[in-house]
Amino acid sequence: MSLSPDRLPASHLEPTTGSAPSSGSGAFAIETHGLSKHFGKRIAVDALTISVPVGTIAGFIGPNGAGKTTTIRLLLGLIRPDAGSATILGQPLTHLLGYLPRVGALIEAPAFYPSLSARTNLDVLARLGGYPSSRVREVLDLVELSDRAHDRVGSYSLGMKQRLGVAMALLPDPDLLILDEPANGLDPLGIIATRDLLRRLREQGKTIFLSSHLLGELEQVADWLVMLHQGKALYNGPTRVFLDQHPGASFEEHFLALLKGEQQ
Repeated sequence: MSLSPDRLPASHLEPTTGSAPSSGSGAFAIETHGLSKHFGKRIAVDALTISVPVGTIAGFIGPNGAGKTTTIRLLLGLIRPDAGSATILGQPLTHLLGYLPRVGALIEAPAFYPSLSARTNLDVLARLGGYPSSRVREVLDLVELSDRAHDRVGSYSLGMKQRLGVAMALLPDPDLLILDEPANGLDPLGIIATRDLLRRLREQGKTIFLSSHLLGELEQVADWLVMLHQGKALYNGPTRVFLDQHPGASFEEHFLALLKGEQQ
C-alpha cells in the first residue's frame, strides 16, 4: 500500500477540522508547495507540501533519513531546492533578506569558541548581528545559564551547550524559531525547562518549528505536527486530530502505524 501524499486522506495532510487557517490568509509561518531536493539519485525531499500556522509549536518528526534536516536547510536558504516553492513569514524562499532577520535557528550541534565564556561568545554574535548587549543577558536568563555565563564554554556539558545554542537562536528575538533536536544531551530537568520555555515563546505569538526524536515530549508540547517519511508528508495538521484518529493508541503507536502502512 502506498501512502504518498497525493493518495492520503485529506485529514493526513491538512485536516478540515481543527484550527488551521485558510491558505493565503497570511496566518502561516511556513508554507511549502512541491518542494524537492535531490542529491545525485537520492531524493531527500520529495514534492513536499506542508503548512505551519503562526503561533504554534509544530513538531517535525520522522525516522532517520526522512528529510527533516534537508527541509530545514532549504527553509533557511542553506541549500537550493531543485523544484517547488516555499513561503516563510510571508516572504518567498527566494527573498532571504525578507525573512531571515526574523528567524532564529539551531541546526545540529551549535559551534562556539570553547576558550571563551558563554557571555563573550554571545556578545560577539550580538555585535555581528547588530543586537543590543541587553539581549545577551535576556537570552541567558531564558535558558537558565546566567549563573554560568562567565565560565568557558569548553567546560560546559553537552546539555549546557545545547541550551547555549538555543540562546544563540533567540538573540534576534525571532518570530520563527527553528530547532533541530534541541533536547540532545539534556537531562530530565533540562527537558522540562526547555518545554516551559517553548510554551512561553508561543504565548508571545512566536512560532516554533521543532525537530525531535522524543515523541513523548512532542506529544506534550506540540499543538501541530508535520510528519515525514522518505521526503514525503505523512501528516500535516493539529496534534489533537492526529491522536483522535486512533482513540486509545499512544502517540508512538499511531506514528509507527503510519510508517508501517507507508512501507507496505
